[in-house]
Amino acid sequence: MRAIPLLRYFPLILSAIRLAWGLFLDRRVGVRIKLLPILAILYVLSPLDLLPDIIPVVGWMDDLIVAGGLLLLFFVLAPRAVVLERLRGQVERGREEPGSKTGETVDSTFRHADNDRPR
Repeated sequence: MRAIPLLRYFPLILSAIRLAWGLFLDRRVGVRIKLLPILAILYVLSPLDLLPDIIPVVGWMDDLIVAGGLLLLFFVLAPRAVVLERLRGQVERGREEPGSKTGETVDSTFRHADNDRPR
């Protein structure tokens, strides 16, 4: 069975679903762009396909290609800053140090030491 090697892609698929859900709930992403994942879900659930699902593998592959293409288009058309913020949030969530406080702001000033004269 070929399903076992496909399990290595599960974390990638899971992170793509998390990203899509986060972008879908984000107010900075336009309503028209949010229609793309809805269309992807509707296409997969719809009995009307480009290739009928009666054909075992080929019928499922067109669902995968169309739904994946719509999700990819969703990621590309969403504002880049929002996508990057969501991606960084997923990475940092896994690496957060125990005991660190999130959401804390430090207000300060800085100066570049290379431009200062030696004292």
